[in-house]
Amino acid sequence: MALPPAAIAHYQRQQEVTARATRELDSLWATMTDDLDYSWSRIGPEMFLALLAAQDAAAATGLAYVPAVLEQLDQSVPPLAPVNGRRFSGGMRDGRPIETALHGAVWTTKAKIKQGFDVAGALLTARDYLNDVTHDAITAANRGAVAAGITVRPELGYVRMLNPPSCKFCITLAGKYFRWNEGFQAHPSCDCRHVPSRENVSGDLRTDPYAYFHGLDTRDQDRLFGKQDAQALRDGGDIYRIVNTRSRGLADDALKNTPGRNRGWQSRRWDSPSKMTIDDIYRSARTRDEAIALMGDNGFITGEQTAGGNLKGNSGYGYAGQLGRGGARKGATLAYKKAVATGKRDLLEPATQTAAERRLHSAVLGMRAVRENRNPYGTSELTPTLRAFATREYEREIDKLSRPGTPDSVKALARLLGLQ
Repeated sequence: MALPPAAIAHYQRQQEVTARATRELDSLWATMTDDLDYSWSRIGPEMFLALLAAQDAAAATGLAYVPAVLEQLDQSVPPLAPVNGRRFSGGMRDGRPIETALHGAVWTTKAKIKQGFDVAGALLTARDYLNDVTHDAITAANRGAVAAGITVRPELGYVRMLNPPSCKFCITLAGKYFRWNEGFQAHPSCDCRHVPSRENVSGDLRTDPYAYFHGLDTRDQDRLFGKQDAQALRDGGDIYRIVNTRSRGLADDALKNTPGRNRGWQSRRWDSPSKMTIDDIYRSARTRDEAIALMGDNGFITGEQTAGGNLKGNSGYGYAGQLGRGGARKGATLAYKKAVATGKRDLLEPATQTAAERRLHSAVLGMRAVRENRNPYGTSELTPTLRAFATREYEREIDKLSRPGTPDSVKALARLLGLQ
């Protein structure tokens, strides 16, 4: 699916707002003299008002963007409440008032003069700082407004969209779906964008990190990822494993093989690389085939290069369910292994159910018990409070079945339970 035109138009509009504000602030900054404090007293208020107006425009654009892009995605969701766009103006992403951030240009100029710059050179350097402030302030207002527009619409999250050129960390987040309350991680001058949606807008290079990487020439691939990591990606490596291991280092092999609920389990679950880095592999491999084999052995090749990665939940194509506890529960583990071996799973088997499936199944069983005047939660007598609680849980799960975005597997389970 192509990127929605509203997303492209929204970004272009943001670029126009930023460019216009940058020109206006640059023009004011050009009137600065060697009497820095006096000059600033004349232009500081005008700069503040200009940037404030740009933030207002950016926020308004962001609020209009959310319903526009949802309509193009056929996912129109009405807001639960109106959003006041002016509340996103006046501050930076880190919480500083914009007047404080703008005044930093004067401090930057003075610091450069102390370092030996002449006044003209110091003012020129400070202008670069001012441009960064302008960009970040406008982007923060826009992102805040978009995030609020997403929050007031039920069941809505966002997909992270690249705006090339992008750094390797942004590339690994491309196409990832985030819930409404997961913050938008951004480095200074980051141009990545939200695409409001219930699911990934796939098929476009801006949401597929592998499409973006393979669309670069070899020189740019090497520049962004480093020669060894770029070669590993060209050889079929997992971009998420490669980038994360480069930035975080190998997993602790001792912890990886140490039993424990909160220490070794997570590393064993994902089989995190703990023995050889990409550098180690290419240094020791005598042939390319040997390097590829070592990458597979050390967890850097996890299958086809798939946006979002191949490691979702326990391995086994999603059959592990929620009850296996990494193999600690034998009955659940046997059901899981059977599902993997046959390629099919029993939707009525709790050990291979997803969390959403199990919630529905539990609610139905609970309601059946209540109708038979039994306590679904224990051996004690069924009380009015427990009856009301079980009824609410059942009604909530039934209501979810008619909502857009309900997984097909949950609907299939509902049919097996006689609900549809």
